[in-house]
Amino acid sequence: MKKIEYIFEDEDIIVCHKPAGIAIEGAGPGKMDLVSQVRNYLTRKNKQEGKKGPAYVGTVYRLDQPVEGVIVMGKNKKATSNLAEQIKKRTTDKYYYALCYGNVEPIKAHVENYLGRREDSGLAAIVSEGEKVRLIGGDVKKAELDYEVVSSDEKTSLLKIKLLTGRFHQIRVQMAGLGYPIVGDTKYGTKESIKYSEEKGIKTVCLACCKFGFKHPSTGKKVNFEIKPEFIDYEN
Repeated sequence: MKKIEYIFEDEDIIVCHKPAGIAIEGAGPGKMDLVSQVRNYLTRKNKQEGKKGPAYVGTVYRLDQPVEGVIVMGKNKKATSNLAEQIKKRTTDKYYYALCYGNVEPIKAHVENYLGRREDSGLAAIVSEGEKVRLIGGDVKKAELDYEVVSSDEKTSLLKIKLLTGRFHQIRVQMAGLGYPIVGDTKYGTKESIKYSEEKGIKTVCLACCKFGFKHPSTGKKVNFEIKPEFIDYEN
């Protein structure tokens, strides 16, 4: 398992690059999730500084286990609450890179759907406003994103995505709904995209939270943190 890379840390927040394959929380018996690893890391530092007790780690958003990217966490309740409120008010900036199967058209678009979760599989699904919720179960919520094609070849397209809402498996199900599933995605992919991924030896979802911007909880200054996705080479 690849190691977590710590990008930034101060008294209020800690920012890291989560590799694909690590769960944020609840990894299961014998496995370490991201929060546990970060808490252990901070607790060791606190012990060296003479501070007692386990460190506080507050999560404000999640990434799917097979998805890599920037994760920002609060080191105290005040900072965590502040970050969560910014996300709720949609004043943060969250960008992803996604490698999709097929030549995506149009090359730039706003995507808006209503998403729910299926009772049988637990996976996300696109539903119409008038579709009966009994087929899906749970709440149906609006999901929005903007995308732009950065580059493409014969089989794939690299997209830069601005996530406007944070729904369960949102990018994965919305791109699949457009007919361009994300490479490496066995849950929402087509037979063709899954076969392509297998031929290329791709074993994880080619999706990464590449940039997260927000106002620092204490200073109020706008800060941005970026990572380079491991699944593809690109130039800023």
